[in-house]
Amino acid sequence: MTTPTFVFLLDTPNVWRGQALAGTPARTLALAEYSHRAGAAVTMVLCDRGADYGTAADWPFDLVLVHPNDFYAPDALVELLNGVTVDFLVLCEAESLVSMGRELARLLDARLVYDAHDDDAAVAASLGEPSETVEGHATIQRVALRTADNVIVSTRNEAAMATTAGVPSIRTALLPNGADPQQRHCWGPDPDAATLVFLGNLYYEPNARAVDAIRSTILPALHADRPDVHVRVVGRGPAELTRESRGIEFTGRVDTIDHALRGTTLALAPLTAGSGAKMKVLDYLAAGLPVLGTREAVTGLPADHPGVVVEHDLRQWPSRIAALLCDTAALREIGQAGRRCIEGELSWLRIGADLVRCCRSWLATLPPGPNPAIDNHCAGVPRWLIEHADQDALGDPKTTRPGQPNWHRRQMTATAPEGRR
Repeated sequence: MTTPTFVFLLDTPNVWRGQALAGTPARTLALAEYSHRAGAAVTMVLCDRGADYGTAADWPFDLVLVHPNDFYAPDALVELLNGVTVDFLVLCEAESLVSMGRELARLLDARLVYDAHDDDAAVAASLGEPSETVEGHATIQRVALRTADNVIVSTRNEAAMATTAGVPSIRTALLPNGADPQQRHCWGPDPDAATLVFLGNLYYEPNARAVDAIRSTILPALHADRPDVHVRVVGRGPAELTRESRGIEFTGRVDTIDHALRGTTLALAPLTAGSGAKMKVLDYLAAGLPVLGTREAVTGLPADHPGVVVEHDLRQWPSRIAALLCDTAALREIGQAGRRCIEGELSWLRIGADLVRCCRSWLATLPPGPNPAIDNHCAGVPRWLIEHADQDALGDPKTTRPGQPNWHRRQMTATAPEGRR
């Protein structure tokens, strides 16, 4: 049986010693790790943004850190990947795929895969951005979908977007976001803690708006009846947003999400903007925590969204929270339903194996897709990069220079290091 080989490209400051600190890198690292555990050979190319990347022991696959000047230069990447066999080149940003992905795939003799994990135009529209901005995101994402040989998506919404762009269904795979029940402790709710928790990268505008809603709308009204309740916000964020206030604490970056969710009663996802499956919700469910979320929060979950109580009107949240906090049996029952979902269809072990199976099928039955002529000048800059740069959240390279990558090599095995997370 053919063993597929993958190279994943990822540019983000939101990693720490092999762990992701935001949704997009969490998905990319998980697809890489669990396809590796399913038997694939994996190399991760990570742009050096000055984070603490740890050592090779923190990564379950070969990792190479590259300077930003080299990350977006196909010739430089081909040189540093010399000797690495590549069947599939996987990119998750439409802008980088259009600007240099097709050329890099040609030089590597690889199939180009677009992980379309978000509808970028929908995110822009949900944030109330100008129509020309929304259409610009839609255009570049259509170009990326048509440029790739194969497409993977996280929800049916992105699958429909690929179909509309003309991608044949045989070249598309639906691989939802998930969690690893073997690596996440099932804490369950702690009814006595009276602690609500929100998890997220606060440099991302939909998460920043959610925290603002907690601080300004939800918590003050809740405190009128339950002054003992407090909120724990877990994740990096700008100083003006993460200021301490009554009943709300900000942890910043934590060593493990697992421990940050311990001793909490109810998880919150008051998301009114965004797109795609929400990694925070999967983390909550894996911990056995009951979740209160909006309709946006359950995107990508099964239709009955086990483990999540849905209330889209944030004005109703204080009363809904108060009622849930008084019902210990309901808290536990809801949390257990979510954990069972993670142990079944939303386990990363299952999803990683599905990715390998799909890629084996594509190698065996499908030739590479057409190589359309593309206007890479329309690519633009990814949203996350603009947000982080505007908020001074991009680090400077510390371990690389142009032409001087930093390899963290591992012997290829199908098992992740014990206790890595």
